[in-house]
Amino acid sequence: MSILAGSNSKTWAGAIFVVSVAAVLYFLTAAHDIVVGDSPELITAAATLGVAHEPGYPLFTMLGHLFSCLSVGSIPFRVNLLSVICHGATVGVIYLTANRLTRSHLAALIAALLLAANPTFWSWSLVAEVFPLNDLIAATLILFLLAWNEQPQQYALLFMSAFLAGLGLTNHQTIVLLGPASCFILWQQRSILRERPTLLLVAAVSFFAGLLPYAYIPWASAHHPTYNWGNVSSISDLIDVIRRRTYGSSHLVSVPGYTGGSVIARIIALLASFGLTTLLFTAVGLIAAYRQARSYFWFGLVGFLLAGPFFVWITNLNLATAPSALFVLQRFFLLPQVILAPFVAFGFLWIANLIGRYWRRTVVNASLIVTAMTAVSITLRVAMDYGRIDQSRNFIERRFTEDVWRTVESGSILIARGDIAFALMYFQKVEHIGADTELVLLPLLSTRWYVQQLRDQHRNITIPFDRYDGISNNLKKVIEANSNRPFCIVGTIGSDDHSLDENYWPYQRGLLLVVEPRSKNIPLEQMIQENERFFDSYHLPSPAAIRTDTFEADIMTMYAWPAFRIANDCATVGLRDHARKWYQRALAINPQFPEAHEALARLEH
Repeated sequence: MSILAGSNSKTWAGAIFVVSVAAVLYFLTAAHDIVVGDSPELITAAATLGVAHEPGYPLFTMLGHLFSCLSVGSIPFRVNLLSVICHGATVGVIYLTANRLTRSHLAALIAALLLAANPTFWSWSLVAEVFPLNDLIAATLILFLLAWNEQPQQYALLFMSAFLAGLGLTNHQTIVLLGPASCFILWQQRSILRERPTLLLVAAVSFFAGLLPYAYIPWASAHHPTYNWGNVSSISDLIDVIRRRTYGSSHLVSVPGYTGGSVIARIIALLASFGLTTLLFTAVGLIAAYRQARSYFWFGLVGFLLAGPFFVWITNLNLATAPSALFVLQRFFLLPQVILAPFVAFGFLWIANLIGRYWRRTVVNASLIVTAMTAVSITLRVAMDYGRIDQSRNFIERRFTEDVWRTVESGSILIARGDIAFALMYFQKVEHIGADTELVLLPLLSTRWYVQQLRDQHRNITIPFDRYDGISNNLKKVIEANSNRPFCIVGTIGSDDHSLDENYWPYQRGLLLVVEPRSKNIPLEQMIQENERFFDSYHLPSPAAIRTDTFEADIMTMYAWPAFRIANDCATVGLRDHARKWYQRALAINPQFPEAHEALARLEH
């Protein structure tokens, strides 16, 4: 590996240092449990050797399973450690790349530590997600390509680059955005490739060897794991999963309300994620790299433009109207940050030289001045962001999910959608809580494979259709086909299915809506008393602990909305004192609940 870092021991010492700093910071602040987002689903797939949502993420799942077998902490914490290690290692690779390009240990150190302390990069280092592994593979791919471009006779570097490109595709497909930049490097070395065309053949074989983890998906499906997205049983099924057929191959999301909006707003959010200091160094570094390392300048610029502005444009995600849209988009800012990180080293050296000339002092002294200023900036940033980013004591998702399971009546059919659905699934599949409940994930009920999977795994439930559409194949049919079972909903079922409106009514039972026939009458006093017991036992989160820019805001809403609904029922029949109490309870949970504020004001007047 000396061809990557040179024989100088200082290079390896520097890389080990930045990796250690980043890893310690991430370890201390890593989540010890499930958190909102894709984390519960990915942990479930990893722990059970299942198949995660499209495109399956086989590489992450296999590595995550290895981490889940560690003997430290809870299963979620173990899988979260995969992100800690991947992003810590990514920081080390950035150091090696920046040092190789600038021949400056100090500049490389600054570039690596600025990335490590970046709030967005830091935040996504703490939870089970596919992006840290994607960043590590991408950063290593870039390092190998640049090393081969400098030493084209080292053919192993080309083959390893091709292998990493294929391997990256088995983890996250955004790595394909590095394709045009990688082709630019190949074009730079076209004379050697013409002289030895077998190099491209071996590189192609290496690339396809990198795709081998995709074989895990049909293998896992054949073993019928408890969580098995797609029920892959044929090549066409596998292709459907890889090309994200459910979501649409060219779309990040297809949910109404999440799409559209300003492209400029998304690009501004991308640039803002870098931070002022990094943006300054990067902007100057691009100029310096254009003068000193033009091949790398074009490689980095093309890679950034495609992985950054181009990608956020095609996501078509509406930051203005979509709830938590920035939370969804932020994780895609990581790859652009990794691509541009080495340019920080160029910018650091250029600014140090400029200061040295202006003050008529040596470059060394100027470098120390810039280093000290940057170190102070990094330290202050870490100190200010630590409490906000720290996930080590975040048990909001767990406590909410436990409260839901505590509310479910034994033997129920529980319909769930949204972020909570996968947290409930984690508890059922991994921790075996709620085993006597048939959990149905409503968004997946519209796929034939999921309906078949329900029939295979849950013999006690009848699904009277092959694919849910909310119109002719609706929830009413499910209820009537399972008339002997309690039927409840957590969250909402959306606005498409009105099949329950005529013959059923929703009874508020804590966090759940229990579907009852209109012929059944339950006294309001009974509902109030039952919900008093539930809410007194719930683990209500403090509003100050909620990260309102994430899906945790949905948890706050799902706690507050039942209290608001009960208050409305009390107000309708003239129980003003009860109504006031429940409105106040809703506002205690979510102080920014406008409907509750308005209703309480009407009640008081």
